[in-house]
Amino acid sequence: MHKLLWQAKMISKQFRIMSSVLAILGISAFFIFQYFSQSEEFGGFKESTEQYNGYRYAQDNQLNSVDQCDDEKHDPAINFNPDFLQGCKHYFK
Repeated sequence: MHKLLWQAKMISKQFRIMSSVLAILGISAFFIFQYFSQSEEFGGFKESTEQYNGYRYAQDNQLNSVDQCDDEKHDPAINFNPDFLQGCKHYFK
């Protein structure tokens, strides 16, 4: 009888340890997910906005002046709208 009681206590202790480990892993995974799911910002503009794209365009293409922001000869595939130009011009401030 004493042996069965001892085994029950050990299983209970192992269960508590395993539950604690899983809880810590779950909480850690949650914070890691939150960290990596934050949107990136450049120049104060959130990722996936036209202003962000304009800012990144100026940065990635190493433009030398604001005048190059609307230089469609440089990249005719880009949609140069007012929001895009705002982000591009903000890069030079």
